Amino acid sequence: MKVSIVVIFDRFRESKIRRLLNSMKGQVNPDTEIIFIHEAVEPLPLPQLPLPIKYYNVPPKRGIPFNRNQGIKRAMGDIIVFIDDDCWVHERWLSSLIKPLEEDLSLLAVTSGTRIPKSNLIGDCISALGFPGGGSIGFSKMWKVSKSGFTNHLAAGNCALRKSLFEKVGFFDESMKSGAEDAELSWRIEKSHIPIKYVPEGYAFHEARTTFSSFVKWQLRRGKANYQFKKKVGKVGGLIRLRFWSAKNILKANITNWRLPLIIFFLGMSFILQQIGFIQEKNRVS
Repeated sequence: MKVSIVVIFDRFRESKIRRLLNSMKGQVNPDTEIIFIHEAVEPLPLPQLPLPIKYYNVPPKRGIPFNRNQGIKRAMGDIIVFIDDDCWVHERWLSSLIKPLEEDLSLLAVTSGTRIPKSNLIGDCISALGFPGGGSIGFSKMWKVSKSGFTNHLAAGNCALRKSLFEKVGFFDESMKSGAEDAELSWRIEKSHIPIKYVPEGYAFHEARTTFSSFVKWQLRRGKANYQFKKKVGKVGGLIRLRFWSAKNILKANITNWRLPLIIFFLGMSFILQQIGFIQEKNRVS
C-alpha cells in the first residue's frame, strides 16, 4: 500500500523540520511520499532537506482543518499519515501505525499518542495535563481505550487513516478553525460505527509548552474550539464526563509528584481559561 505522510505548518521552522525528517530516515521507501502543506501568502524556497518532499503552498488563515484537507486532496497514497511539524519519531513509528491497516483491510483508522520529554518546571506541569496526545500521563488516561485496543478518539497530530475513510464520513470540518477538528471527526467516525485502533507503539515525541503565556493562549483557543464543537454536535455531556474522568486520572498519576500543587493550579487554570475562551467565541458569533 502506498503511504502519504502529511505535515502541515504555517511557519517553516527549519531545525524542527530537519529533526522530524531525520527521525524518519530508514522508515520511508519508494511507496512513501512526504507532503508539506505550508500556509503562506507566497511559496517558500526550501533548502536541501534530509528526505525528498512534495511542497504545496496554500492560502493562509484558513485554519488547521483546511490545511489537513489540502493534504488529503493531494495525497497519492492509500493511507494518509498525519504528523505535526514539532514532533519527531522513533525508528518503528511508521511501521507500528501501518501494520494494523495492512493486517486488517476492513480497518480504516489507527491512532497513537505522544511522549513529551522532560523540560522546565512549567513544561513538566503542563505536559502532566495530558495534552497533546496524552502528554506525560499517556493517551489511555485521557481517552478511554477498550481491552481489545479500540478508542473513539482520533489524535490528528499522529494517526494513520485509510483514504477511503474520508469517502465514508467526509473531510475535516473547516468551520473548526480554533482546533478540535480531530474531536469533531472522531464524533462522525463513531456515529458511523467505524472503530479506531489505538496503537501505543506508534507514539511520537512532542515538545513541551514551556511558558505560561503560551499555555494561556493555548487554553483560550481550546475554549473557542469547545464552543465550535458544541455548536456542531449539540449535547456534549459525554465529553464533559470524559474530562472529569481524565482530571481524576491526572491527579492519581501525580499523587506522589512534588509538582502536584502546581499541576492542580494548571489544571484549574485550564478549566477557567477554556471557559473564558468558550464565552469569547459565543459572544463573537452571537
